[in-house]
Amino acid sequence: GNPSTCFVSPRRRPAISSQSPKSRLSTRTFASLRELAISIDAKTKTPSPITPPTPGPDTTPSAQTAVEETQDETEWSQAAVPDVENQEESEDEVIEVNVPAKFKPYPFEYHKELTVEIESLTNLGFGVARVQLDADPNDSDAASEELAKWVIFIPNVIPGEVCRVRIYRNHASYSDADLLEIVQPSPDRIEPLCSLANICGGCQYQHINIGRQRQMKTEQVQELFERIGGLKAEDFPTVFDTLGTEEVFGYRSKITPHYDAPIRKKRRSGEAVTNKSCEIGPIGFKEKASRRLVDVPYCHIATPDINTALSKVREETRDKAGQGKLKKPAKGATLLLRDAGDGLVETNHVAYVNTTVKDLTFRFQAGNFFQNNPFMLPKMVDLVVDAATIKSSSGEAMTHLIDCYCGSGLFALGCSSSFDVCVGIEVNDKAVQEARANAELNGIKNCDFVSASAEAIFLSKDPVKGKGVEGDCDVPLLVKDFPRESTVVVVDPPVSC
Repeated sequence: GNPSTCFVSPRRRPAISSQSPKSRLSTRTFASLRELAISIDAKTKTPSPITPPTPGPDTTPSAQTAVEETQDETEWSQAAVPDVENQEESEDEVIEVNVPAKFKPYPFEYHKELTVEIESLTNLGFGVARVQLDADPNDSDAASEELAKWVIFIPNVIPGEVCRVRIYRNHASYSDADLLEIVQPSPDRIEPLCSLANICGGCQYQHINIGRQRQMKTEQVQELFERIGGLKAEDFPTVFDTLGTEEVFGYRSKITPHYDAPIRKKRRSGEAVTNKSCEIGPIGFKEKASRRLVDVPYCHIATPDINTALSKVREETRDKAGQGKLKKPAKGATLLLRDAGDGLVETNHVAYVNTTVKDLTFRFQAGNFFQNNPFMLPKMVDLVVDAATIKSSSGEAMTHLIDCYCGSGLFALGCSSSFDVCVGIEVNDKAVQEARANAELNGIKNCDFVSASAEAIFLSKDPVKGKGVEGDCDVPLLVKDFPRESTVVVVDPPVSC
């Protein structure tokens, strides 16, 4: 677990075979792989799980594309493992490694090892390294052109670190690699609290101290304005520092673990059991660079009540599978655990739950979207109110607020006491119904909600209730008629993570 510990991602292991395309590894290299916690069960000839270091749930190419997984995994062959402990190492002795059929050999051969420096992180937490390439011998134009540096994505790293990595996939404009060793660790590297942090896709930054995490999130938003938005830094305000609370773990009020399609139990004859009994594999979240699931019996970022319920839900789900009582035994499913307070954890997507934010009560379906960090919600509402009530350039106070993507009405209702009129817009009809019900539940009469896409808000022909000269809240107004000088729009508001 110290910052310079070597480890191999259990997601992608080299396979040893003599019946497929081959890439050469010396016994010295293979000995190092054995030292990197790779073990084999001699009886089953299948790999034993590799434990990550013991800890103390959009760069140029798309980060999402970077983690798309092709199903070209292979397995170890016990017979081909050399007894490197009882023989002299020789660079001439080689071990044949099975190369996946779909592997593209340019610009790197399969399992090519490189030492690279990490320049930045994507918003999905993958490190970005760039290396200079030699010209592609199959590209007649490459020799006459200056080659751009090739991008490599690596998990579990920090900008500034020097790492030894191993290529496992080449794409058209970038490659994916496993992390083998941190050669020069960052001073911001820490031991993750969770033992699954190096493989589970639920968390991307647990190996980084919280101060650096927040700094990087600020930088990523700033970069999106400049790179995606095409804005120059001097043309828009600097992004504020990322805010946080002391609750770094145990804060998340909702998780949605998954399981894949269950495996039907078989009769000895090979026929499926007629009572639909089956077995469920991992229940958890996707791996960082794969579609496969990691079994997660405990989630450190979820609230304690959710983790108490998670153990029971996992057991009940497996029992139902074994008894043939799953509603859809041929398909996988997503489970829900929503912390509803007072020790209650709701698992029914359509059940209603309540939460309180700054003396306002919000009621919504457990499966619907609502900010998932209750400790941050008061800070977020205060931040929006403070920014929305800044006077106009002419010194006029803001009187009207439009909350785009309003969901169940958190910001519109939270700001209602500071404005004459608030209107929320949301494409989800169910969320709009909840927002209206929440306004009534809290006795707020100067808020209305419209079911439409955010970009159509000023085209809406549906009148909303506004406040008249005499303070009457039933005066019909069209959003396009709101006073321009004293109207503020909240667009894509901050979210808690």
